[in-house]
Formats: sequence, structure tokens, C-alpha cells
Amino acid sequence: MDEKMIGQWGGEEPGQPSLVLWAGGRASGSDGCNRLMGSWRADGDGYLFSQMASTMMYCQGVDTWLSRIASAREADGQLIVCDAGGLEIGRLAALGS
Repeated sequence: MDEKMIGQWGGEEPGQPSLVLWAGGRASGSDGCNRLMGSWRADGDGYLFSQMASTMMYCQGVDTWLSRIASAREADGQLIVCDAGGLEIGRLAALGS
């Protein structure tokens, strides 16, 4: 059975961070180097992430900021990504329709 995609953000080129939220509460993506996987849930006007894990490959010159995701919210066609302290660590553009 196919899981329904809730949203998709990031770059479409290899080496770019990306994130997909699935209807069952699963999150997946890439920090630009390593695969990311974990859980998400809605929280007010945003999302909270838990049990996030990643592969541990070394990729020279790649900023793996997305691996620190703890929460996010959508604004102006972007996903604003925050760390565990609530500080913005980056933004991802919305993909698809």
C-alpha cells in the first residue's frame, strides 16, 4: 500500500538537502550527504520531529544542517527549519503541487 505524501521540500539536484513528510507520521530525506529518517507530528501551525536518525557518511564540503531538525513551519512557499533550541537553521523550498 502506498503511503500518501503530505509535503516535499528542498533541492531537486543531488547534494541538496530535502525532506518529505508522509501521512503515517514518517519523515524521510537527505541532508545533502546522508539519508534522514524519523517521525513527525503536527504542532499548531508547524511540525515537530522526533527519533530523527541519519546515515553517517563523510561528504567533504557539504553542510549537513538539516540533520539537526527538531521543528519546522511553512511560510511563503518555504519550510523554515529550526533546531532543538528553536533557532532557525535553514529553509527549504516547497516542491511539487
